[in-house]
Amino acid sequence: MANSKRLGPDPWRPSGGTEQAPAERVLTALAEQVRAVTTAELVAEVGLHPNTVRARLQELVEAGLVAMETVPPTGRGRPAHRYRITDEGRTAPRVNDPTFAEYRGLTTAFATYLAARSSDPSGEARQIGRAWGAQLAQAAPRSGAGLTDPASRARESSGLVVRLLARLGFTPVPPEAGPAADEGIALRTCPLLELAEEMPHVICQVHQGLVEGALDQYGSRSTEVELRAFSEPGACRLHLREAQGTGGTSRH
Repeated sequence: MANSKRLGPDPWRPSGGTEQAPAERVLTALAEQVRAVTTAELVAEVGLHPNTVRARLQELVEAGLVAMETVPPTGRGRPAHRYRITDEGRTAPRVNDPTFAEYRGLTTAFATYLAARSSDPSGEARQIGRAWGAQLAQAAPRSGAGLTDPASRARESSGLVVRLLARLGFTPVPPEAGPAADEGIALRTCPLLELAEEMPHVICQVHQGLVEGALDQYGSRSTEVELRAFSEPGACRLHLREAQGTGGTSRH
């Protein structure tokens, strides 16, 4: 049966307030993870007491916002558990934060200006996106800054990009390993959907440039970026591919 849903992502709807409740902090942290994580990893991420994190995880699992996976033990003892956010959890409203507020206000202002005044709004929007993405990436923590192997560095950079996009309200869903790995990253929500629908030649180029600038800052200049905007019902699709034979040269 034909899918009647329009193409592209859903709007990202932050809820009101300035301080997240513990359950929201746990859910936000899970939304920024590329793979399922343990309770200990979440505790280190959110800075809450382990008992608080366990209780909130149980609530989120019961609500269908988080899924629990059982990992067989490597030795004696009980099986370990890992947690990942569900699709329903990814679309749950999130509390507004300074990063998003800054992003939305600035992008709306300059997108409107470029669309009206620039002779090359798409090109200029992409360059602005690159500069901004590099700034955001420079400020973000990096666990693999010393990686020298290109494949390892590319994986690390892709994970950092996913976390950055999650922070900005894109609800990125990385592909599963195996045959689906080439499907790219689904961007399920868009923080500027109405503006993107009105001016895709500006807003979508900002988003592509943002990813390119972040990758450059993370040391993955040879990674090719393709953003397929409004490509399918419920998502845009982001492809990150390591260019062959580039020797790490910069994109242009």
